[in-house]
Amino acid sequence: MAPDQHVPATALGTTSRISLDGRRSERSVILADGSMHSLTLLHPGVYTLSSEVAETIRVLSGMAYYHAEGANDVQELHAGDSMVIPANQSYRLEVVEPLDYLLSS
Repeated sequence: MAPDQHVPATALGTTSRISLDGRRSERSVILADGSMHSLTLLHPGVYTLSSEVAETIRVLSGMAYYHAEGANDVQELHAGDSMVIPANQSYRLEVVEPLDYLLSS
């Protein structure tokens, strides 16, 4: 995200949740419209993840490749991209550049 671009937030969690051996950091954020999200930073690497509920990813910065389990295609993700991950979906995320994104369910 360029320095002049902002996500309008009204509240930001003061505690980060660290996971994946320190390679992922998440904190809660409430946007100006009242919706709750997780602001997440994922360091470069290859991750196999899964969603229990449908989730929307809005990429703020970085670059990654998304590959859903059982699918043949790979989706490239960049700043400004959004995508929905279906409920109960396993997927592989290859993070090439640190990936900063909003996650909502």
